[in-house]
Amino acid sequence: GAGRFLKERNPSLQIVAADPEGSIYSGAEVRPYLIEGVGEDFWPTTFDPSLVDRWIQVSDRDAFCTARQLARAEGILVGGSAGMALHAAIQVAGELDPGMTVLTILPDGGRSYLSKFFDDEWMLDHGLLARAPAPTTVAQLLHAKHLEEPHIPSVIAVAAGQRIGEAIDLLQRYGISQMPVVRQRNGERYAPQDIVGSIRERELLDRVFRDGADALGLSVGEIMAAPLPLIGVECRLEDIYGDLQGQPAVMVEDGGTAVGVLTRADLLEFLAHRR
Repeated sequence: GAGRFLKERNPSLQIVAADPEGSIYSGAEVRPYLIEGVGEDFWPTTFDPSLVDRWIQVSDRDAFCTARQLARAEGILVGGSAGMALHAAIQVAGELDPGMTVLTILPDGGRSYLSKFFDDEWMLDHGLLARAPAPTTVAQLLHAKHLEEPHIPSVIAVAAGQRIGEAIDLLQRYGISQMPVVRQRNGERYAPQDIVGSIRERELLDRVFRDGADALGLSVGEIMAAPLPLIGVECRLEDIYGDLQGQPAVMVEDGGTAVGVLTRADLLEFLAHRR
């Protein structure tokens, strides 16, 4: 009903249906899955599949990890079907041009799942969370961070010519407190020589508090600090611990390419939860 109503008013609208792996709707192989309340093993007469322009299958792990990340990053507690919908929406958004709109519906709350996929032990028992050995190198720590935050780009950077207001938007969008400044943004791949400085939440706050809204129009290059310390992926955790005593974050490089940023919070979270 909703799909038909919306298409009558905007024929160019594209309807993307997120579906669990194992549901009969989007795949030939029907099998059990853990996402509750969506998908099915039969076709109800009330469903018109011709209204769906595209199907995206989502695994149990991707749905649950996305819901966990939404709770961690945004404070929004949702269930597995909402995590599934958001995972599909992020995939679609990554394929679209800037300025296009993606609307997704988060159809359930997460209170009923606190003892399920929000519980690390439940995730481990169902093979959805890796019980990896404690990493001893920076590369292993970066990998563990990516497993917990799969939808956050490996390197989030701001160009020196961008405005302070844009830098603040980036920090808030990804829930980070510092990031590298590059000569020019080009995705997520930067050589060390592309990185010309860094910008931190604390310095931004000081500048905006002192100069008011006028500061938002300044370029990042006018107020940036020195670049974050650069370390290699082969470094041991003991090395990064020493660097983080004097710096809030470090930039990690591998083969001449920046591959991530690690903060004190990243190291602390891992050490507090490792098994």
